[in-house]
Amino acid sequence: MLITAIRDYLISIGQASLQDLARHFQVQESAMEQMLSFWLRKGTIRQISLTQPGCSPNQCSNCFACPDGAKKIYQVVSSPRKTIPISSAQHSI
Repeated sequence: MLITAIRDYLISIGQASLQDLARHFQVQESAMEQMLSFWLRKGTIRQISLTQPGCSPNQCSNCFACPDGAKKIYQVVSSPRKTIPISSAQHSI
């Protein structure tokens, strides 16, 4: 299934732009955004800000230096591993 392949690809590379993801999976950027929104809602990935030298903070919407798809960067959210402590009382003989 394509949606899980997108998640697995992002996990393997860490982060990618919308443009790169759409190109890799050979889909339109608008379709890719819809699939990425599923993982954003689940908290599996997040969208991060693009900072280029000479860019003004929070001004990407007014800037034409980068293509639209390159402005949107998606990154895997790393979650701490959950461990279940084993008490010694459970193992007494």
